[in-house]
Amino acid sequence: MTTKTPAGAVGLLNGSPLADGGVSVYDRGFLYGDGVFEVLRTYRSQPWRLEEHLGRLALGARRVGITVPISNARWIAEVHAVLGSRPAETDSVLRLALTRGVASPGIDPSLASVPTRLTLATPLPLLLPRVYQRGLRLALTTIDRATPRAGMLSLAGVKSANYALHILALRDAQGRGFDDALLLSSDGALLESTTANVFLVSAGHLRTPAIECGPLEGITRAEVLSIARDLGIPTTATERLGASDVWTADEVFLTSSVRELVPVVQVDDHEVGSATPGPLTRRLHAAFRARTPLAGTALPWE
Repeated sequence: MTTKTPAGAVGLLNGSPLADGGVSVYDRGFLYGDGVFEVLRTYRSQPWRLEEHLGRLALGARRVGITVPISNARWIAEVHAVLGSRPAETDSVLRLALTRGVASPGIDPSLASVPTRLTLATPLPLLLPRVYQRGLRLALTTIDRATPRAGMLSLAGVKSANYALHILALRDAQGRGFDDALLLSSDGALLESTTANVFLVSAGHLRTPAIECGPLEGITRAEVLSIARDLGIPTTATERLGASDVWTADEVFLTSSVRELVPVVQVDDHEVGSATPGPLTRRLHAAFRARTPLAGTALPWE
């Protein structure tokens, strides 16, 4: 199966240029979402936290029983080769994907023996200042995704290629007039948004759901927690949070590798704080940007 490459996209499929062919219709990533992936961005054409993303990819692959077929050093070299094909000083979104590979139809994982890997760079989308200036409106949505428990199989914490629940949650939220969905587990625990981790601020205290509850262990999440420690901001990342914590928070914001920190001003019918992006959100975003190669440049909300 071949597809038309989006404008500005370049990549390698199993080490060969995408122009040389496409993904087989028998690839298990296509047939079953049987794979894992990572998404990160570049700053001034340099990948941000690439080794951390490769480490998380390897952990996810191990969880689902897929062998990473190349070394980190070789994948890093492929990343730089792909970025070298993009115009200089233009930033990209990088997608690193690994599937179980091509096999005859059937869910038996032993049918596939050679994993498929993709290294894809696409132009960084325009991060619209108005989104950061006005904030997001989110809808709380419950999803039936089991959190880890003894003796239970779970994809919680794995960046799986099977994103059906997240897609349905986003579709539902947008259909109700919201920007995105904020996800609760079936037992009421706050998880994350469809593509980002979530933080709350309550009386100057920074809070984020415990990894044990099931959210992805985000790279930007870890960076924000590190910044908060450096700034002396009281922080808790080990508690179970729920809808009432969101509704009573003074500030809410999302974190992701592509969008950094994005303020939230409304959840369902509840306004967050003063319904404007909060001061601690702004302070943390400025401190985050100061750690990147864009330090000293204007923030998207300025």
